[in-house]
Amino acid sequence: MNTNSWKTFFEDANMLKKPAQANQLISAREIEEVKLLLVNVLEGFLAKEDLHVGLKVYVNHELRNDFIEKMAAYPPNVELSFEDWSKHIFGDQKFGVILIGLEEYSNSFTEKAAIIVRPLLEIAGLPLDGLSFLFFMGNYGYTPFGIHKESTGEDGILFHLGPENKEFFTWDDPKYNAIQHNSEVFHNVSEMLAEGQRYDLKPGDAMFIPHYAYHIGNTPKFSLSFVMDYINPPKDRFENELIRETAEEELINHVDYEKPLKLDSPNAVVNEIIDSQSILKKMELTLARKILRLKSNGGIRKASIKTRARLPQTDTFSIKGKEIFPLYLDVQDSENTLIYARGHRIVRKHHPLVAQVIDQLNRGESIKLAALTQLLDPMWDLIEVLGFVQELLSTEAIIVEDIKDESLD
Repeated sequence: MNTNSWKTFFEDANMLKKPAQANQLISAREIEEVKLLLVNVLEGFLAKEDLHVGLKVYVNHELRNDFIEKMAAYPPNVELSFEDWSKHIFGDQKFGVILIGLEEYSNSFTEKAAIIVRPLLEIAGLPLDGLSFLFFMGNYGYTPFGIHKESTGEDGILFHLGPENKEFFTWDDPKYNAIQHNSEVFHNVSEMLAEGQRYDLKPGDAMFIPHYAYHIGNTPKFSLSFVMDYINPPKDRFENELIRETAEEELINHVDYEKPLKLDSPNAVVNEIIDSQSILKKMELTLARKILRLKSNGGIRKASIKTRARLPQTDTFSIKGKEIFPLYLDVQDSENTLIYARGHRIVRKHHPLVAQVIDQLNRGESIKLAALTQLLDPMWDLIEVLGFVQELLSTEAIIVEDIKDESLD
């Protein structure tokens, strides 16, 4: 990944404050890898029960979710190009498929996407509501839902995968920027195009769209694009969500009981009831844990899909961490250690040497099961060690490598 290209893109976008285009931000090889992984995403989506949540299908600019059942009956596969698969579903009609929350359906796609956008996080920082992904596919012409802007705080980077080119238009104008989010969409596209800024995107190009800017794409010939939402929420919404998450944490700092309130008590007595320092400490801890979840998952807001991956049947295997998904520890008491892996929180019995194991994994070192067991014995027996490894593996935070020949070590 060319970090300099990302740095230029970041600067051209005025530190993610204005629309900008980047040429060839992702390579032809990455385009093909992402296309294959999007097949995996669609397969994962079409295998779930409720197919009408997250997916929109337009045919000749009309919302036609009745086509989703046909898609589920004939899911895509890696042996068939998206274009050929789409012809089987839609024939020669103009169509558009939009799927949100790609990270919910494929760990493999999520890992590749995290690797692609990592340079941006290193330059721009981690958005407090994380990253999410969606994709567009079809030959639908102009975006079916018109000239629009995204939700407050949801800046987007569109990665165009081709094979054909794509036009993109933005309206970075005070009279449009001032319009409240989700309050107005424009469908008089032909009349407004003259006011917009046009960008011509080739496969591998990217487009940054700030949340305040109206925009629309034009895809007259079959192509795919995927979008990363870089989500920094409004402060009040973020605080309200943090309060809710703090309540769900069920944190307890003390066990004092509240006293009954006299019926004639003045409103000022509220300050005596609320322990503001206790509330603040709880919220700070919740925020710290939220950030650890995001960091452990490459900044992606949705935790990985837990799998049923099994450990090798032999005890001659090693484990290795993933650079893009570091593990984090949160030691709150002498009994338990919290481990953050791919956005999940794993609770294990406290062990003073777990930090050393995490550090080795985060440095990319391989650790043999025998060495791990020896290090953690006797506080953790073999069952506890295997349970720890199994939980990390089920989140896909580590790689397990079977050692075929011990004499080669």
